[in-house]
Amino acid sequence: MKTHLRVLAIVVFILAIGCGTASAYEKEDMMSVVINMDGVPRMVSTDKATVGELLDDMESTLDGQYVLEDAEETDALSDMMTVTLSSVTEKIVSTTQTIPYETVERTTKDLAPGETRVVQEGKNGTKTIVNKQIYEGSTLVSTEFVEEKVVSEPVSKIVEVGAQNVINGYTYSKAVSVRATAYTPYDAGCTGVTATGMKAGRGVVAVDPSVIPLGSRVYVPGYGVAIAADTGGAIKGNRLDVCVNSVSEAYSWGVRNVTVYVLE
Repeated sequence: MKTHLRVLAIVVFILAIGCGTASAYEKEDMMSVVINMDGVPRMVSTDKATVGELLDDMESTLDGQYVLEDAEETDALSDMMTVTLSSVTEKIVSTTQTIPYETVERTTKDLAPGETRVVQEGKNGTKTIVNKQIYEGSTLVSTEFVEEKVVSEPVSKIVEVGAQNVINGYTYSKAVSVRATAYTPYDAGCTGVTATGMKAGRGVVAVDPSVIPLGSRVYVPGYGVAIAADTGGAIKGNRLDVCVNSVSEAYSWGVRNVTVYVLE
């Protein structure tokens, strides 16, 4: 009986020593902190004093970049404190956009004024826009443009339109009412050479350059197409002198009020 009591006392003593040894290795300043990364919590034990020190200590176990959501790195840690982190991730996103085609109108004398005809149908093009999206956790915080690529070029729609300003088959840009007379290269004071250096003759008219610029092609009803290549002392304002080859033609022309058309 005494022997059994001795053995029991020894066992209790040994257990007591073991429990004392375990307590000696425990640090009194250790605390538990909850790290909540992207909504997934985990408990860690630490003896660090601040949030920043803890995160530095855990650097090898935290993948990539992250941001602190509810604390500062200088904040002191406390037991059972929760530190919330959101990972910073990047995502490349490509979107396809339409490039609208343009409609090009061309004036033609082959159609009646105001009439239209589609020569070529239009077709939209496409382009790809590449952006980089930056997330903190599941929240999109910014979008950065990366590049733009044209996948297919648009094709213009071409429409022919009957010219509005047409006279006797000629398209004109300006119409001027004038008092028209006639002269010959042989009239007194004429040298046979125009003010622009052209030879005077049928197809040449004298104008006031401030009304009809020299070098313009004009259509004169009853005379035809001519070049505004000459000037004259009496030709001021809305006046015009058509050059003819003979005095009889000049008398036949006489003095007329006509509308002169400056051709395109």
